[in-house]
Amino acid sequence: MIECGFLTDKVNYEKHGTRYNTIEELVKFVPKEKQNQWYVAMINYGEYEIAQFPVYDETSIDGIQVAFHKKDFPEVLKMCEQIKEKRYLVFIQGMISLNYTDEEFLALIRASNQLEPYAFYIVDSFGVMKRKDLIRLFYLVKNNLKTNIYIGYHSHNNLQLAYANAQALVDIQTKRNIIIDSTIFGVGRGAGNLNTELFFQYLNDNIGTKYQVKPLLRVMDETLNNIYQENSWGYSLPNYLSAVHHCHPTYASYLDERKTLTVEDINEIFAMMKESKKNQFDQKYADKIYKKYMEIGEIKEDRLEELKRNLKDKKVLIIAPGKSVETEKEKVIACAKKGRITISINFDYPYLETDYIFLSNLRRYRELEASKLKKAIVTSNIQ
Repeated sequence: MIECGFLTDKVNYEKHGTRYNTIEELVKFVPKEKQNQWYVAMINYGEYEIAQFPVYDETSIDGIQVAFHKKDFPEVLKMCEQIKEKRYLVFIQGMISLNYTDEEFLALIRASNQLEPYAFYIVDSFGVMKRKDLIRLFYLVKNNLKTNIYIGYHSHNNLQLAYANAQALVDIQTKRNIIIDSTIFGVGRGAGNLNTELFFQYLNDNIGTKYQVKPLLRVMDETLNNIYQENSWGYSLPNYLSAVHHCHPTYASYLDERKTLTVEDINEIFAMMKESKKNQFDQKYADKIYKKYMEIGEIKEDRLEELKRNLKDKKVLIIAPGKSVETEKEKVIACAKKGRITISINFDYPYLETDYIFLSNLRRYRELEASKLKKAIVTSNIQ
């Protein structure tokens, strides 16, 4: 089975993207002769109107993976019923399976038994699931899900456990049909997903399958390597921290992209977040919590007044980091000699002894020579 991307009403379709507004836009990926392959698309509950769906005619996608949060159950099942009525395969993917109590998970399983989807998934959205968690959930599903329904597993790799968990799952002696999601080179948002090439090799070596790995390596070499250079994915400290705090991984990339925070800062911001805000990324909340953290700390009123006096009625030259302050250093120095107060921003300008160094980045503060700390202007988040 090959996943082609998202169907969504939330963003406009772009030619080279994988978020589509209609099935017709998505069909370009589907060959006329499928050769024992099924093509599926994903929908986040609440982001697509099912009435737009044409009835399945075997020429386009074959199935729909329906992803949803716990709060959307049981309403999401009505949507799944509509998809099934149009003869598409339905894949139930309740995100963040570990957020369910056993009783809540059993309720989802029982409701799925009534619907009879093609597959019911265990989903590790935040990449935090340990082996014992996966095995416990698997037996909960195995013992309560109808035997004609496939059991799926979708993992993320924040704690580098996707490969180990997939191995543990296929090593279980069971007659149940299992679907395990994977991506070549582990490509995926944030920390990425289970690596197809690694998992194929494990299956060949231990289960007796005969998957061809070399074609995947060519895809990695000829295509994905170039994409990785521009938009990297995989293990990182921010993604690790998002997993530890059971937060949506987009919060990790958002905080990392500020370029003003150390790993300790990001960890503290995650600790400040409300539990109710962790499961879904909220841009406004992320902005709010970031600003709140940056404002933490005691304002040194006496030093603030001193700074005001020193800057009052003065012309100030601000030197920001970038290539131009190096290539145009003579102009910068000449301007500074005209009686300006000079302030460099988040770095120590090597071609001029500035009057002040403004720092909002704890990492830069720690890198500054001790002799220059006396002229540092720091934001209140730097303790």
